Amino acid sequence: MSQSSRTAVLPGVERRLEATLHALPGLHLDPIPPALLRTPPGGPRLVRGGRLPGLGDQAGEVYDGTRELWEQAGCRIDDTNGRDGRVLVVHDPAGYLITVTQHPGDDPVLTVASPPLRARLIDPPLLAGLLSGLALGCVGPCAAVGPMTLFPSLAGLATPFWAWIPLYLLVGVGSVWRPETRRFGAGLLVSGAVVGLLVGWVFA
Repeated sequence: MSQSSRTAVLPGVERRLEATLHALPGLHLDPIPPALLRTPPGGPRLVRGGRLPGLGDQAGEVYDGTRELWEQAGCRIDDTNGRDGRVLVVHDPAGYLITVTQHPGDDPVLTVASPPLRARLIDPPLLAGLLSGLALGCVGPCAAVGPMTLFPSLAGLATPFWAWIPLYLLVGVGSVWRPETRRFGAGLLVSGAVVGLLVGWVFA
């Protein structure tokens, strides 16, 4: 994927995001890093968006207002209720996708995705997860060395070297459970397990 193609679609993504926010007064967007946003199917896309906090019972009005805005602009609308809550998808004729989703108990998430782009050699969310897992797998077992020097009674025990695993599982499984961070979580779990087990085995 060339840099020029990404540059060409970015203004379209940002214009559609701003148009949706401006059409619904009072909305505040809490941005989510692009690497943690869920990419719609159909190939890699440039995605921008974030959470819409503090809506409460007014979340339905955001769905309805977004639908009305883009229907008037000639877009096709898919509006469904399923196991993961209500999902509104706006199909822009130019290939952009505007999505509003809300999992039960969470704030609605507004995202705008560009038309499909040529695949990258490296998937950014997966790469971020792999690097995070690599760091956690190295730091986790090594962090046990400090307490063992302060408390000699712990010397010779293998248990302290595995104390990082609950945190690793909490972050990894939690990320995999959420669709928008699933690829990040998968990378974290894979690299964290391989590196962490290897480092912990060497120290233990």
